[in-house]
Amino acid sequence: MRDDECYLGPDGRVDCGSLIKRINDTMEKRANNALQQHDITFFQLKMLIILSHSEDGTATLKELERGFGVAQSTAAGVAVRLEKKGLITSYADARDRRVKRVQITPAGRTLCINHREEMECNEARLVQTLSEEEQEQLKSLLLRVYDSLAEE
Repeated sequence: MRDDECYLGPDGRVDCGSLIKRINDTMEKRANNALQQHDITFFQLKMLIILSHSEDGTATLKELERGFGVAQSTAAGVAVRLEKKGLITSYADARDRRVKRVQITPAGRTLCINHREEMECNEARLVQTLSEEEQEQLKSLLLRVYDSLAEE
């Protein structure tokens, strides 16, 4: 089977869903390979980035679970691993002790800063053959597709 045949749908035409998945898998694999030397995964880095962009560097596990579209156990497991590495701290919410909050540490912020350039290079590589206008069109179309699926 040729590599490009993996993108074909039942009608023999390019299947967008398969193509998007393959692009994502390739990007994630490259990112994980680059992050391996720091003993962190791309998903863990994305969680740190989300925390670093939040108002006070914190979020509840429920917010992270919803934001990433993963199970509670997945979000909690990632948080535990990040905490063991000293990249976040976790604590019970002061208003509701049942709610677990996580906060990025200075070491976690440093890791985000150190990998910002690499992530920007990966994004640039993804769209390098597109003009700026085409890049904006692609983002707009992908957001529109995502929004239509998220509404269901």
